[in-house]
Amino acid sequence: MNKVRVLLIDDDEDDYVITRDVFSRITMADKYELTWADTFEKGINAVLKHHYDIYLVDYRLGKYTGVDLVNEAVLSGVKEPIIILTGKGDYKIDEEAMNVGAADYLIKDKIDPDTLDRSLRYALKQSDALKALKESENKFKIIFDKAKDPILISDYTGKIHDINKAGLEFFGYHIKEMMLLNDRTLFFTQDDRENFIQELETKGAVSDFECQMVSSKGEVYFCSLSSFLQIDPSNMVEIYHTIIHNLTHRKHQETKFIHESKFSISEHIAKGFAEEIRNPLSTIN
Repeated sequence: MNKVRVLLIDDDEDDYVITRDVFSRITMADKYELTWADTFEKGINAVLKHHYDIYLVDYRLGKYTGVDLVNEAVLSGVKEPIIILTGKGDYKIDEEAMNVGAADYLIKDKIDPDTLDRSLRYALKQSDALKALKESENKFKIIFDKAKDPILISDYTGKIHDINKAGLEFFGYHIKEMMLLNDRTLFFTQDDRENFIQELETKGAVSDFECQMVSSKGEVYFCSLSSFLQIDPSNMVEIYHTIIHNLTHRKHQETKFIHESKFSISEHIAKGFAEEIRNPLSTIN
């Protein structure tokens, strides 16, 4: 089993000795490997170089604070979890640490082996989950950007959250213009929009919903919409992910085929009628 590499960043050697003792009393303590950095500079250098799996950072580090370190790490794209340690309970410090991206907040006087082990395990699991989510988002973003069909992300109110390049080209808007619009603008009739939303809200997903959509230049397209509903965890709102298939060419071909079929039938009837008239006329002649 690979050991979890932990770095304690604390300028007080006594605190390091106490923390090391707590680690030694953790059940299965051999799964952790503790290292100590006694200055902010040494600590941030190790963090930015990704030398460890998780970091325990004292709130007070000379002229800097642990929050300063977390902030710099997050801005530099560090993904490893960082837990802030402080000598006393302070809600403001707790809130400040979490707001800048700390994984957890522990009070030194209340740290025991079980509490420390639990905090480390949870922080690592949360970090793994966030990494997996980020990878999933990156894959979706690639598909989103490269898709040939327009993809629209909006919500119940009609607010547009995002649209891909194909969507901008299809509707003829610049991204800044599109983000100021309500998605109702994109539907040719409001009845289509209301029926689409009603079906999506009822079923949670819609497949091949046919409607008409309109571009910035007033061009009307026959479209098929496939959409699913998802909860955005950051804003706790329902988001619609909609793929738009342009059926205009197919509709025109179908209309043309219908007209040609009608003409062919009419022509066939006319020929038959002419033949029926011609036969009696021949006899009369």
